[in-house]
Amino acid sequence: MIFKRLAIFTIILALMSPDIVYCSEQIPVNPVDIFLSASAFVGNSVGEGLTMYNNAKGKVPLGNATMLTRVSYSFYADERGMSRYIPKLAGVPMRAKDAIKQCGAQYVFICMGTNDLVGNSSCEGACQKYQQYIEGILAENPTVTIFIESCTPTRPGSNVSNDKITLFNSYMESYCSLFPNMFYIDISTPLKDESGYLASGYCSDGSCHLTNTAYGIWADTIRTYISAYIAAMNAARAEAAARERALAKANYEKNMDEMYNKKQKSRDERINEERQAAAALREENSIPFRQDEELLQGLNLQKMQYQNLQVSQTLPSPLLRMQPLDPPYSPLSSRQLPQAFPYIP
Repeated sequence: MIFKRLAIFTIILALMSPDIVYCSEQIPVNPVDIFLSASAFVGNSVGEGLTMYNNAKGKVPLGNATMLTRVSYSFYADERGMSRYIPKLAGVPMRAKDAIKQCGAQYVFICMGTNDLVGNSSCEGACQKYQQYIEGILAENPTVTIFIESCTPTRPGSNVSNDKITLFNSYMESYCSLFPNMFYIDISTPLKDESGYLASGYCSDGSCHLTNTAYGIWADTIRTYISAYIAAMNAARAEAAARERALAKANYEKNMDEMYNKKQKSRDERINEERQAAAALREENSIPFRQDEELLQGLNLQKMQYQNLQVSQTLPSPLLRMQPLDPPYSPLSSRQLPQAFPYIP
């Protein structure tokens, strides 16, 4: 009975919460896997082999990256939208620039050019088509970062000359160096033998297609490069953040200095104004001060006369006695003389 009620409760809870979705796929936690989840791989039949290898390995090598590969895919086929030879997204054939926009990839890995170098095709012509191809992708997806993977080497006798492949790769490496959002990844060197050809152990058809061992090396090279790229980007962000903090600190200190200097200037100006006001006040009061000086001169004269009188009273001869003093001198009638100097008749 208890188990029956528990089962009913679980069913009711599931009906009440339709938004709950149970996913069996493991959420990527490795930074490289997270990076790959936002990536798309574009390629021809050699790239199609990489797609099959990734699927056979449970999407461990390249994670949940979007694989836009197709046998016989070329710049010519993409330009003309040939549905038999362009990649498919969700089963729908579409040109690379449209598929990238549709899937929302942030990082695009491209390994193209081999089919455009077949026979008498020139490296210069193929490079020009490649550049137009990239420009078309960026026109529709201006914020993506592009990683150009080198074309893989070929075996002697292949319908695509290995020397032409090597020259083509050098051209594209130089081209990538001109743009800040474009990078070149060398996946061909780990697959070469001592003569510079595709090693026989890595070739599945005696021409240009690869074995699973070669695809494993390819995937490892990509993961190693992504790891280094993430580390470099994190270091660049940290350096930029440090520069921003230093600039903010410098601006703060500059603003504080300006505020202090402004306050100090205001204080000095206020002190000067107070001094000027005090000087003006003293100048305005200079006339009463002169009147006080005249009063003091009169008082001093009266005091001297009084002292002379006191001296004369102590002398024995009446002839030396001074005459009575006049009333006290006061230039200011409103002022009263101190009581220390009384009138003597």
